[in-house]
Amino acid sequence: NTCTLYSEITNYKWENGRRYHAYAEGSYWAPNDEKQNTQLDIFHHVFSLMLDGKLFLAPIEQPTNVLDLGTGNPGIWAIELADAFPNATVLGNDLSPVQPTWIPSNCSFEVDDYLRPWLYPPGSFDLIHARGCYGSVSDWSLFSTEAYNALQPGGWFESVEISSIFRSDFYPGNALPDTSLVKQWGQFANDACEVTGRPMDIAGHVGGFMKKAGFINVVQKSFKIPHGPWPKDEKLKTIGKVNLVNVLEGAEGFTLALFTRQLGWSVEKTMEFLEKTREELMDHKKMLWMHMWVFLSLVSCGWGNGGVGLRMKRWWGGMVGCGGLANGCQRPLNTT
Repeated sequence: NTCTLYSEITNYKWENGRRYHAYAEGSYWAPNDEKQNTQLDIFHHVFSLMLDGKLFLAPIEQPTNVLDLGTGNPGIWAIELADAFPNATVLGNDLSPVQPTWIPSNCSFEVDDYLRPWLYPPGSFDLIHARGCYGSVSDWSLFSTEAYNALQPGGWFESVEISSIFRSDFYPGNALPDTSLVKQWGQFANDACEVTGRPMDIAGHVGGFMKKAGFINVVQKSFKIPHGPWPKDEKLKTIGKVNLVNVLEGAEGFTLALFTRQLGWSVEKTMEFLEKTREELMDHKKMLWMHMWVFLSLVSCGWGNGGVGLRMKRWWGGMVGCGGLANGCQRPLNTT
């Protein structure tokens, strides 16, 4: 019955002092407790600052049916989108039902595992958003295909991912030396996710899976997220300060399950490594930064050039369709 199912879903698992999801137990590496929720709120603020307050980059003026994959414990992206577009219906899914209950009337949440076959009817959404799915998707081709099938013709799939390996403006070629604990931290996380079969270092590669799934007009935009207050530009300095808090707040949650479960480290060894890594994360002379990738892709409308009767224009450095139209399948005005 419903009560039994809810009880099973909320029977959260405690491990090394942190709380984890019960539904699809063990399939995701991050905690779902208040500490990690706080980190996700901070990270959302970092994304918002990087995108100048935009919740998405897809050229849609008025989304109508939106799906937020792995909405996160606070569900903040879905809530803010619902507030911004009161005529849209916004659905967020996650493994844990820990989102707030005081939400806009056009926003809802569901417990679901996006690695299982999707049950949404074809053409259910005009925008699907996925952010921070690194280390949680075993088959990105299938993941992209599911998104393709759930979108309407002219609908957009937007993916936002962060590289797991920090970069640095202090070293030639922006690559940290192998002796860097911050670099090792990311590499160990990659190794742990290889064990699970869900790659962590997926940022920059999603576009290929989108194309394989049948999406067209696949475009990308990369961003440099500073870590710490080292940039001279005031906006980037502010972002760097917020991101520093984000990483330090989330470091334990990023690490504990992966290192103890997949790498076989003891809690003591993991925490000792983290303590030393935090010291390097606080060294602003290293001029650390993170690579963020945004990929956009369009479902064909079935008209014209490649199935899309759209004029193309330059937009944030990539070629995308719509020209400011509200829906990718609206025929543009003939401007020639």
